[in-house]
Amino acid sequence: MHPSSTMRSFVPVALTLPLAFAHPLKPRDTPEFVITDLAATFPYPTGPYGDPSVNSILTISVTYPDPSSTTGATLDTTCSLNWPEGTDPAPTEWTACADPTLQLRLPADGWTSDTRFTVELWETLTASGSGLDASQLIAADPANPSDPNAYMFCLQKGKFNPLTCTLTGPYGQTQRTVVMPAVEEGSRPA
Repeated sequence: MHPSSTMRSFVPVALTLPLAFAHPLKPRDTPEFVITDLAATFPYPTGPYGDPSVNSILTISVTYPDPSSTTGATLDTTCSLNWPEGTDPAPTEWTACADPTLQLRLPADGWTSDTRFTVELWETLTASGSGLDASQLIAADPANPSDPNAYMFCLQKGKFNPLTCTLTGPYGQTQRTVVMPAVEEGSRPA
């Protein structure tokens, strides 16, 4: 056996040995809110067959960090916003979700229309008022399916019906989730 062949067989083992002792990656430290479902009904005033007089509603299902967990556990809740018949959907103030430690609003600076708006979530973590804040633009944009914010699909189902929106992407074919990295704040944004 030649010394060079021994060295060639030793080199691959020496290079892979550190990989055998490598530690698995730690979970990400950034807390996240995940919108797992969205259902909305909005007026459809455009054209002769629209229905501008409906009770509008936006409901989302959210997975969010459990503040009492040390292992990264999460909780689930739903959040809803309502606009009575004859009222156009518009930005909202903070509204408590089913679990009141989580709140939802549609901020004025993120509102374009009922098919393009920013969702903001706030989770209260401490009695002093600090918590987690996250926001994300959500849009229905079938004309631009590569838009990274095109999470929604909206459709008017027949004459004289409202516009309904779901979290199924620009063409209504694939269920989507919206992952929103959260930032810890000393108090809830005004």
